[in-house]
Amino acid sequence: MKRVVGWDELALEIASVEGAPGSVLTLGVFDGLHRGHVRLLAAAERLARAAGLQRVHIGFTPHPDLLMRGATPLQLLDAGELELRMTGAGVDLWCDLPFTPETRDTPWERFIERLVEVTRAKSIVLSPESAFGQGRQGTLPNVRAWGAAHGLQVHPVAEATAGGAPIRSTRIREAIVGGDLTGAARLLARPYALVGRLQGDEVRLQPSEAAVPPPGEYRARVGAAGRPEGRLPLVGRLTTVRVSADGLTITLLRPEAADRRFEGGLVRVALLGGSLQA
Repeated sequence: MKRVVGWDELALEIASVEGAPGSVLTLGVFDGLHRGHVRLLAAAERLARAAGLQRVHIGFTPHPDLLMRGATPLQLLDAGELELRMTGAGVDLWCDLPFTPETRDTPWERFIERLVEVTRAKSIVLSPESAFGQGRQGTLPNVRAWGAAHGLQVHPVAEATAGGAPIRSTRIREAIVGGDLTGAARLLARPYALVGRLQGDEVRLQPSEAAVPPPGEYRARVGAAGRPEGRLPLVGRLTTVRVSADGLTITLLRPEAADRRFEGGLVRVALLGGSLQA
């Protein structure tokens, strides 16, 4: 998978593809890559492979919440692992478009027209809650009507639910900080994992970036952090860890579980189940 930033780099990458086959688009900040995101990606990959089209994903940088709400949300997936999982989901090209006041205020029709022109899109996969452009008016019904008039196939994918409620990244964050790691894993379709730098028997986390569960002891698997050039699945040695009260340190209670080849480097701590000790 190739990752680029901005309209110019996107146009260059699309133009460099031999034969200009066209593309199948997905759109959004798939920050947690939860079950709903995976469903969208899987549908797009099937369409692209069946038609011999390029798979293009459009994200935004920085996270739109920084402009819309004044702060970015807590991270649910390490950046390296996110790229690895997007590649595994069949994405050929990922472009982050700058999310600026101009982007926020662009009428959705103008945005989708430019996007389709630049990417040579034949299809776009959207969920019922998809919305973009000025006033978030780029909704599924509006885009379907626009697509019918402009030759863009719009493929709706039903949103994923759990416990009778839609799966949302906000819901996952609430489960994690509330200590419900089993619930978070059910929404993510994988155990929730934190990434930090291994120093002795401690994993030092980045301050204020990731959602962290309450302090306590947890069953965990500790292994290599995700890398774009790596492969799935990510695994590690089963052990027990303690999350600190300040949420900045994970202590390995069985230090022998850590692979010392990673000393000073990044490791992944997949937290399994609930806290063993309040």
